[in-house]
Amino acid sequence: MRIAAFLAAAVTAAAFAFAPDARAVGTRTFELDTLDKLSGGDLKGVSVGSDGIVRAGWTLGDVHLPESSGAAATCAVELADGSILVGVSGGKIIQVAGDHATVYADTKENAVTALAIDRSGAVYAGTTSNKVYKVSSGKADVYATLADVESVLALVVDARTGALYAGGGAGSSGKVVRVEPGRASSVYFKTSEPFVVSLAVAPDGVVYAGTSGKAMLYRIAAAGRATVLYDFPGEDVYAIAVGPGSIVWAVANETSGSSDSTESSSSHRPSPRAPAGPTTATHTKPGKGALWRFDAQGRPEKVMHHDDFHYLSLALDDAGTPYVGTGAEGRVYTVDDAHQVALVADTDERQIGALVMAGKSRYVVGSDPAVAHRVLTVGGPDSVWTSKPLDAGLRARFGHLRWTGAGTLEVSTRTGDTHTPDATWSAWSTPVADGASTSSPPGRFVQVRARMRDAAATISDVNLAFVTENLRAVVTEISPRSKSHEAKDKDIPPSGSEPPKHDAVVHLTWKVDNPDNDELRYRVQFRREGQSRWLDATTADEVLTRAELDWDTSSLAEGKYKVRVDASDEMANPPADVMHFSLDSAPVLVDNTPPVIKTIGVQGRRLKAEVVDGLGPIVRAEVAIDGRVEWRPVAPTDGIFDSADETIDADLSLLLPPGAKGHVVALRAYDAAGNYVVRDVEMP
Repeated sequence: MRIAAFLAAAVTAAAFAFAPDARAVGTRTFELDTLDKLSGGDLKGVSVGSDGIVRAGWTLGDVHLPESSGAAATCAVELADGSILVGVSGGKIIQVAGDHATVYADTKENAVTALAIDRSGAVYAGTTSNKVYKVSSGKADVYATLADVESVLALVVDARTGALYAGGGAGSSGKVVRVEPGRASSVYFKTSEPFVVSLAVAPDGVVYAGTSGKAMLYRIAAAGRATVLYDFPGEDVYAIAVGPGSIVWAVANETSGSSDSTESSSSHRPSPRAPAGPTTATHTKPGKGALWRFDAQGRPEKVMHHDDFHYLSLALDDAGTPYVGTGAEGRVYTVDDAHQVALVADTDERQIGALVMAGKSRYVVGSDPAVAHRVLTVGGPDSVWTSKPLDAGLRARFGHLRWTGAGTLEVSTRTGDTHTPDATWSAWSTPVADGASTSSPPGRFVQVRARMRDAAATISDVNLAFVTENLRAVVTEISPRSKSHEAKDKDIPPSGSEPPKHDAVVHLTWKVDNPDNDELRYRVQFRREGQSRWLDATTADEVLTRAELDWDTSSLAEGKYKVRVDASDEMANPPADVMHFSLDSAPVLVDNTPPVIKTIGVQGRRLKAEVVDGLGPIVRAEVAIDGRVEWRPVAPTDGIFDSADETIDADLSLLLPPGAKGHVVALRAYDAAGNYVVRDVEMP
């Protein structure tokens, strides 16, 4: 119906996939109970409603259009005999009758963008040029050439007067052109948006026009006399239809890409001068589609929307029920007065370029590739609902299958270990009774299939229990850190800062690879180097599930210790299936005793001292003069703190107040554990 149907590639909407809980405890369940979850797979002859119920739906036939048709079908109309004409990206008009498709006429243009039929049955075609063609007896003759229009993007006939209206644009101005039966044409309405892309005429002769650039819906009462019925969010009003009771339906699309991304939706039309056919440009995000309803008083109501894809086609059936074709995944949706959405057709094509829902026949016309599907029946033996492959995350055993259903159903399952079912998957199981266990073998993925054996059959609330194979959790790293140092950027405070209060608590943390997300229990032990016995840091009845522990070392002798962390999945598995893994840490220094200033004295203005520690090394020494809290570092005799026994011989001349005599010098020394000692000495 529109040039953009073949000027942009389709994008794939997101589908439902199971995500395991963060805590996997024993048996889990796939639950398929919403429209999104139930429509993620393959639907043949079934529909899925927003009430979460799968019902018997359309059974579609397949008629592939001739290869010369190109990849995209853009528009369609029904002839009096029930066959349809389809405009395609190859510039041809294809007739589909029953199970056959033949070339009806060739415009020799890049593409046919719009079709319309008048009261006498004459067919008109809009193209990517400024020409409107009249098609008869297999020939396409130029009917009108429109001035100041580069492409004809919409056509509609006023059923009362027979007047033909064309929508298009040139430069920055969109136009509605009225082409009278005598072929005289005039601008009926001119907009400030680049293109008029959709048209419809109400029974009272009011023309409705939708634009691209800004998504504006105009109500044109007479030539040059228009009001804005609605200013939509988004970029274009893709399609318009007028139903019983003067109800106006409009499809509005909105791109969802950022300004610095590539073109993000085929709902935004490029220049009509662009070459016909699907583009290979990358689309970072699909568009958003919305269906709006306007009552006889013009009051707006958004009745349906999808944020994952845009809409490419709109049609009403004889009762005025709307149907929308999508720009991704080749689906058809409808919606009722209570905003209850139903997915009524799911094709193999990527886009639904046109719909014919009223009259003698109903057709769904797909693009990429171009295929016409005639709606054959509702329900029947070929009505089959198949779920998306459901991912258990790991190889799993599948148990009881439950659902809520009515009518005659045949439900079965199959399993495999690849994301896409292939020859390695199991065959479909024998039919499973509601509440019975499936016979499908273990696998990472599973599909559920339901054959709807009669038109009254329904299925909903599908639940399949499963349990994954148990995999061990592996402790990969243990990190000890003194709690007194955790709030500091450095282990030892800089000169002049308040010394930390030494804390004998060591904060232990560890990292774990837990592939099946089982809840884990940890047991922590420690052992002093040189000893063989492991002692418990956790009590026998303590259930430690967090990957951290505060280890109190205040009662331990100084020395180097190793810490062992054991990870067990006993909380998620029966005893016979429980797995353990233990890791020992690198040596952890336990030092709760400060250093000792063995000797201290002054000679002239030099401070001499010897500092020793049981474990070492001494890592810092600093002095303060006359009780001032201004600690200044001093160096050891050999210039580096790297042993448990360090001597200091420091000239304090530059630190002493000039001229004054008699001072008290305090020396503060730290070991690597943050323990420190302070002693002072008088200086004459």
